[in-house]
Amino acid sequence: MELLHIYADSSKLYKMYASALTRIPIWKGNRIIDPRHVKNIKESTKPYLLDSGYKLIQYKESEEDKPKSFIIDGQHRISVVTEYLENKTFEDDILPTKDFQVTVTEIRVDSEADAIPYFNKINNVKPIQFEEDPNLIINTYIVGLEKQFPGKLRIKRPYLSADKLREALRPRIDSLKKLSVDDFVTKCKIENGKMLEELGKKDNKMAERMIQLHFALAWDFKWLELVF
Repeated sequence: MELLHIYADSSKLYKMYASALTRIPIWKGNRIIDPRHVKNIKESTKPYLLDSGYKLIQYKESEEDKPKSFIIDGQHRISVVTEYLENKTFEDDILPTKDFQVTVTEIRVDSEADAIPYFNKINNVKPIQFEEDPNLIINTYIVGLEKQFPGKLRIKRPYLSADKLREALRPRIDSLKKLSVDDFVTKCKIENGKMLEELGKKDNKMAERMIQLHFALAWDFKWLELVF
C-alpha cells in the first residue's frame, strides 16, 4: 500500500491494487451480505469504477501478534470487484489489464470489540434494516458486554473473542432479541461469577489466568444456555 495522507483522527489514506484489497478479510461484525445489493451494483456500474471509499480497521488479535487489517465498509462493492478480477465478466472493459488501483482509509482500533462503535459511526447515515440483520443486532449486545468487562473482549483466551461470541449468538438470535442489552449483560455477569467459583477448583494454568482477570466467559460457551 502507498500512504497518501494522514487525517486528523489518525486514520490513513492509502492507494493499493484492487486484487490486494480483495484478499483482506471482511470484519465479521459487518452486516450480512445482500445478494440483491450486489446485483444492483453490478447492473449500475463497471467494477473498475468502484475505486474509492473503502474503509479498513486494524488491530492486534493478541499482544504478541502483529496488527491485522479487516474490511469494515465496502464488502458489497468488493464482491463485485472480486468477481470481475476472477472472471473478467465485462466485455467492454476499457482497462488494458484486469487489475486497477483503489483508495482505502484505514484506522487503528484497540480490539475487535472497539470496531463496533466505528462501524456504527461510519454507517449512521446509511439505511440499515436493523431488525433483519443478526450481526447488527448482536453487535449491540457485544458493546454492552464490553462496557461491563472493559478490555476483556479480545481474540485469544483468557480473553473472549467477539468473533467467536458472535458465531455462538447467531443461532440463538431469536432468544437474544427477547432480552434487553442490560438484561443480557446482567445475566452474563452472574454466570461469570459462577464460572469463576468453579474455576477456583481446577488445577489449570488457563483457569488461574482467568481468575486473575476476574473473567471466565472464555472458558467455554455452556454459560450461554443458562443466559437464555
